[in-house]
Amino acid sequence: METKEVIRNYWDYRSETYSTEIVEQSEEEWATWKNMLSSTVDRREHLEILDVGTGPGQLALMFAEMDHHVTAVDLSTRMLDKARKNALKKSLDINFIHGDAEDLQFPDMQFDVVSSKFLLWTLPDPQKALSEWKRVLKKDGMIIAIDGDWFNSGIFLKSIRAISDGIRSIKERNFHNLFNQHYNPIKNDLPLYSLKPDQVFRFFNDAGFENINIERTDYLCRSRKKVNLPDKLDYASPIYFIKAVKK
Repeated sequence: METKEVIRNYWDYRSETYSTEIVEQSEEEWATWKNMLSSTVDRREHLEILDVGTGPGQLALMFAEMDHHVTAVDLSTRMLDKARKNALKKSLDINFIHGDAEDLQFPDMQFDVVSSKFLLWTLPDPQKALSEWKRVLKKDGMIIAIDGDWFNSGIFLKSIRAISDGIRSIKERNFHNLFNQHYNPIKNDLPLYSLKPDQVFRFFNDAGFENINIERTDYLCRSRKKVNLPDKLDYASPIYFIKAVKK
Protein backbone atom coordinates (compact mmCIF):
# COMPACT_ATOMS: atom_id res chain seq x y z
CA MET A 1 0.00 0.00 0.00
CA GLU A 2 1.37 3.45 -0.89
CA THR A 3 2.29 5.89 1.89
CA LYS A 4 -0.48 8.36 1.02
CA GLU A 5 -3.08 5.62 1.05
CA VAL A 6 -1.91 4.47 4.49
CA ILE A 7 -2.15 8.03 5.81
CA ARG A 8 -5.59 8.60 4.32
CA ASN A 9 -6.90 5.32 5.74
CA TYR A 10 -5.64 6.10 9.23
CA TRP A 11 -7.19 9.57 9.34
CA ASP A 12 -10.47 8.19 7.99
CA TYR A 13 -10.50 5.87 11.01
CA ARG A 14 -9.24 8.55 13.40
CA SER A 15 -11.93 11.04 12.40
CA GLU A 16 -14.44 9.21 14.63
CA THR A 17 -12.93 10.68 17.82
CA TYR A 18 -10.40 13.28 16.71
CA SER A 19 -12.90 15.98 15.81
CA THR A 20 -15.20 15.91 18.81
CA GLU A 21 -13.40 18.52 20.93
CA ILE A 22 -13.22 21.13 18.17
CA VAL A 23 -16.74 22.47 18.67
CA GLU A 24 -16.73 21.75 22.41
CA GLN A 25 -13.98 24.19 23.37
CA SER A 26 -14.87 26.89 25.86
CA GLU A 27 -15.67 30.37 24.56
CA GLU A 28 -12.57 31.64 26.32
CA GLU A 29 -10.33 29.07 24.67
CA TRP A 30 -11.88 29.70 21.26
CA ALA A 31 -11.40 33.46 21.64
CA THR A 32 -7.78 33.00 22.72
CA TRP A 33 -7.00 31.01 19.60
CA LYS A 34 -8.78 33.50 17.36
CA ASN A 35 -6.91 36.41 18.89
CA MET A 36 -3.61 34.64 18.26
CA LEU A 37 -4.46 34.06 14.59
CA SER A 38 -5.82 37.58 14.12
CA SER A 39 -2.70 39.19 15.55
CA THR A 40 -0.52 36.97 13.35
CA VAL A 41 -2.18 38.36 10.21
CA ASP A 42 -1.93 41.91 11.64
CA ARG A 43 -5.70 41.98 12.16
CA ARG A 44 -6.29 42.40 8.45
CA GLU A 45 -9.77 41.55 7.15
CA HIS A 46 -11.33 39.63 4.26
CA LEU A 47 -8.23 37.62 3.40
CA GLU A 48 -8.18 34.58 1.13
CA ILE A 49 -7.20 31.71 3.43
CA LEU A 50 -6.25 28.16 2.45
CA ASP A 51 -6.22 25.69 5.35
CA VAL A 52 -4.33 22.56 4.28
CA GLY A 53 -4.80 19.27 6.11
CA THR A 54 -7.78 20.90 7.77
CA GLY A 55 -8.84 17.77 9.68
CA PRO A 56 -11.92 18.69 11.73
CA GLY A 57 -11.48 22.28 10.60
CA GLN A 58 -10.37 24.17 13.69
CA LEU A 59 -8.25 26.84 11.99
CA ALA A 60 -10.67 27.06 9.06
CA LEU A 61 -13.59 27.70 11.41
CA MET A 62 -11.72 30.39 13.30
CA PHE A 63 -10.60 32.23 10.18
CA ALA A 64 -14.16 32.06 8.82
CA GLU A 65 -15.50 33.57 12.06
CA MET A 66 -13.09 36.46 11.47
CA ASP A 67 -14.83 37.13 8.13
CA HIS A 68 -12.06 35.78 5.95
CA HIS A 69 -12.88 33.74 2.84
CA VAL A 70 -11.73 30.22 3.67
CA THR A 71 -10.98 27.20 1.53
CA ALA A 72 -10.07 24.01 3.40
CA VAL A 73 -8.44 20.89 1.97
CA ASP A 74 -7.90 17.42 3.42
CA LEU A 75 -6.80 14.02 2.12
CA SER A 76 -9.36 12.25 4.29
CA THR A 77 -12.97 12.44 3.08
CA ARG A 78 -14.25 11.42 6.52
CA MET A 79 -12.34 14.25 8.17
CA LEU A 80 -13.90 16.61 5.65
CA ASP A 81 -17.33 15.27 6.59
CA LYS A 82 -16.59 16.08 10.24
CA ALA A 83 -15.29 19.54 9.32
CA ARG A 84 -18.42 20.28 7.29
CA LYS A 85 -20.60 19.28 10.26
CA ASN A 86 -18.54 21.50 12.56
CA ALA A 87 -18.95 24.42 10.16
CA LEU A 88 -22.70 23.78 9.94
CA LYS A 89 -23.00 23.85 13.74
CA LYS A 90 -21.41 27.29 13.71
CA SER A 91 -23.31 28.47 10.60
CA LEU A 92 -20.07 29.19 8.75
CA ASP A 93 -19.57 29.23 4.98
CA ILE A 94 -16.33 27.38 4.15
CA ASN A 95 -15.34 25.83 0.84
CA PHE A 96 -14.28 22.26 1.77
CA ILE A 97 -12.40 20.37 -0.94
CA HIS A 98 -10.98 16.85 -1.01
CA GLY A 99 -7.35 17.26 -1.98
CA ASP A 100 -3.67 16.66 -1.34
CA ALA A 101 -1.56 19.29 0.48
CA GLU A 102 1.39 18.26 -1.70
CA ASP A 103 -0.51 18.62 -4.99
CA LEU A 104 -2.91 21.55 -4.81
CA GLN A 105 -5.42 22.14 -7.59
CA PHE A 106 -5.47 25.93 -7.38
CA PRO A 107 -4.11 28.72 -9.60
CA ASP A 108 -0.88 30.51 -8.78
CA MET A 109 -1.03 33.41 -6.31
CA GLN A 110 -4.62 32.88 -5.15
CA PHE A 111 -4.27 33.05 -1.35
CA ASP A 112 -3.05 35.55 1.24
CA VAL A 113 -2.45 32.88 3.89
CA VAL A 114 -1.82 29.14 3.88
CA SER A 115 -2.41 27.63 7.31
CA SER A 116 -1.94 24.18 8.78
CA LYS A 117 -2.20 22.53 12.18
CA PHE A 118 -0.44 19.27 13.01
CA LEU A 119 0.21 18.47 9.34
CA LEU A 120 3.94 18.92 8.67
CA TRP A 121 4.98 15.83 10.62
CA THR A 122 2.81 13.54 8.48
CA LEU A 123 3.90 14.78 5.02
CA PRO A 124 5.85 12.30 2.88
CA ASP A 125 7.34 15.17 0.84
CA PRO A 126 7.36 18.42 2.84
CA GLN A 127 9.57 20.11 0.24
CA LYS A 128 7.00 19.50 -2.47
CA ALA A 129 4.21 20.67 -0.15
CA LEU A 130 6.00 23.91 0.70
CA SER A 131 6.70 24.58 -2.98
CA GLU A 132 2.99 24.15 -3.67
CA TRP A 133 2.00 26.40 -0.77
CA LYS A 134 4.40 29.06 -2.01
CA ARG A 135 3.03 28.74 -5.54
CA VAL A 136 -0.57 29.42 -4.49
CA LEU A 137 0.40 32.32 -2.18
CA LYS A 138 0.26 35.92 -3.34
CA LYS A 139 3.33 38.12 -3.07
CA ASP A 140 3.95 38.82 0.63
CA GLY A 141 1.61 35.95 1.47
CA MET A 142 2.16 34.11 4.75
CA ILE A 143 2.45 30.55 5.99
CA ILE A 144 1.05 29.90 9.48
CA ALA A 145 1.83 26.39 10.70
CA ILE A 146 1.42 24.81 14.12
CA ASP A 147 3.10 21.49 14.79
CA GLY A 148 4.87 19.43 17.42
CA ASP A 149 7.70 17.03 17.99
CA TRP A 150 5.30 14.26 19.00
CA PHE A 151 7.85 11.46 18.65
CA ASN A 152 10.91 12.89 20.36
CA SER A 153 13.32 10.09 21.29
CA GLY A 154 14.32 11.58 24.66
CA ILE A 155 13.81 9.22 27.60
CA PHE A 156 11.56 11.60 29.57
CA LEU A 157 9.26 12.41 26.66
CA LYS A 158 9.15 8.75 25.59
CA SER A 159 7.99 7.84 29.10
CA ILE A 160 5.34 10.58 29.11
CA ARG A 161 4.15 9.49 25.67
CA ALA A 162 3.89 5.86 26.77
CA ILE A 163 1.57 6.85 29.63
CA SER A 164 -0.54 9.05 27.34
CA ASP A 165 -0.73 6.31 24.71
CA GLY A 166 -1.84 3.78 27.31
CA ILE A 167 -4.69 6.00 28.44
CA ARG A 168 -5.75 6.84 24.90
CA SER A 169 -5.72 3.18 23.85
CA ILE A 170 -8.47 2.59 26.42
CA LYS A 171 -10.44 5.83 26.08
CA GLU A 172 -10.33 6.07 22.29
CA ARG A 173 -11.29 2.54 21.32
CA ASN A 174 -7.78 1.37 20.55
CA PHE A 175 -6.96 4.05 18.02
CA HIS A 176 -3.43 4.06 19.45
CA ASN A 177 -2.91 0.51 18.19
CA LEU A 178 -4.32 1.54 14.83
CA PHE A 179 -1.85 4.41 14.75
CA ASN A 180 1.08 2.06 15.28
CA GLN A 181 -0.24 -0.36 12.67
CA HIS A 182 -0.49 2.43 10.11
CA TYR A 183 2.46 4.68 10.91
CA ASN A 184 5.22 2.36 12.14
CA PRO A 185 5.79 0.89 8.66
CA ILE A 186 5.96 4.36 7.02
CA LYS A 187 7.50 6.63 9.67
CA ASN A 188 10.95 6.45 8.05
CA ASP A 189 9.35 7.83 4.88
CA LEU A 190 8.17 10.98 6.72
CA PRO A 191 11.06 13.49 6.96
CA LEU A 192 9.45 15.55 9.75
CA TYR A 193 8.01 12.62 11.74
CA SER A 194 10.18 13.73 14.68
CA LEU A 195 9.92 17.43 13.94
CA LYS A 196 12.89 19.64 14.88
CA PRO A 197 13.14 23.44 14.36
CA ASP A 198 16.38 23.23 12.36
CA GLN A 199 14.80 20.72 9.96
CA VAL A 200 11.72 22.89 9.54
CA PHE A 201 13.82 25.99 8.94
CA ARG A 202 15.86 24.19 6.29
CA PHE A 203 12.76 23.03 4.40
CA PHE A 204 11.20 26.50 4.47
CA ASN A 205 14.48 28.15 3.49
CA ASP A 206 15.06 25.71 0.62
CA ALA A 207 11.52 26.45 -0.61
CA GLY A 208 12.46 30.14 -0.84
CA PHE A 209 10.49 31.55 2.08
CA GLU A 210 11.76 34.55 4.02
CA ASN A 211 11.24 35.95 7.53
CA ILE A 212 11.05 32.38 8.83
CA ASN A 213 10.15 32.39 12.51
CA ILE A 214 9.84 29.20 14.58
CA GLU A 215 8.94 29.57 18.24
CA ARG A 216 8.27 26.94 20.84
CA THR A 217 4.98 27.73 22.49
CA ASP A 218 2.78 26.57 25.33
CA TYR A 219 -0.09 28.57 23.83
CA LEU A 220 -2.23 25.50 23.29
CA CYS A 221 -1.95 24.43 26.89
CA ARG A 222 -2.33 27.92 28.38
CA SER A 223 -5.52 28.50 26.40
CA ARG A 224 -7.22 25.57 28.11
CA LYS A 225 -8.60 25.85 31.62
CA LYS A 226 -9.74 22.24 31.72
CA VAL A 227 -7.45 19.73 30.05
CA ASN A 228 -7.83 15.98 30.30
CA LEU A 229 -4.81 13.92 31.41
CA PRO A 230 -3.81 12.57 27.95
CA ASP A 231 -3.83 16.11 26.54
CA LYS A 232 -1.74 17.37 29.46
CA LEU A 233 0.77 14.63 28.74
CA ASP A 234 0.72 15.38 25.00
CA TYR A 235 1.50 19.04 25.69
CA ALA A 236 4.77 17.94 27.31
CA SER A 237 5.99 17.48 23.73
CA PRO A 238 7.55 20.58 22.11
CA ILE A 239 4.94 22.48 20.08
CA TYR A 240 6.03 25.09 17.55
CA PHE A 241 4.34 28.10 15.98
CA ILE A 242 5.85 28.64 12.53
CA LYS A 243 5.53 31.73 10.35
CA ALA A 244 7.14 32.47 6.99
CA VAL A 245 6.59 34.94 4.15
CA LYS A 246 6.70 34.69 0.37
CA LYS A 247 8.58 37.65 -1.09
